[in-house]
Amino acid sequence: MARDDPMRGRGEAGRFTSIVPALERFRAKCRFEPATGCVIWTGGTTAGRGNTARYGSFKYEGRRWFAHRWAAEHVHGLDVAGVTVGHCCPHGPNTLCVQHLRPETLGENVAERNRRVAQSPDVRQHWLFVSLGLRALEPVAELADLVPFYEPPAWLTVDKAVNLSDEDCPF
Repeated sequence: MARDDPMRGRGEAGRFTSIVPALERFRAKCRFEPATGCVIWTGGTTAGRGNTARYGSFKYEGRRWFAHRWAAEHVHGLDVAGVTVGHCCPHGPNTLCVQHLRPETLGENVAERNRRVAQSPDVRQHWLFVSLGLRALEPVAELADLVPFYEPPAWLTVDKAVNLSDEDCPF
């Protein structure tokens, strides 16, 4: 079955690997939320390393990465060696967001978590439901002028239009 798959080839160790570029695979597992400006991970998730919150999981070069750490390093170009990657979403942190990220020390990350615990239960519940996909953020017509709606980031949008002029035609 895997031998006939045109999207896979064999790596150095003889294991099957994807021949689709990593960024293309990553993009395919993301959804943009215009109400928050967040890019939400829709691929596999894990609560690994003792966390109770769900985090995106992405396989790259034979290794499992947290999706937000992979995005911080490979999409946003942040130096995350030896630090945690914090979520700094403008409408409340979302562990599945791969857009609003910043490198933080462990102390900064814990202090941010403690500030969030001080939020009202209603606010925490709202963003929990959003992060779990139980509540969608949709534009409200009456508030359209008051609520900013964001454009997708450049790394997520792929221009598939091909510009061909008559000079490019071989006939």
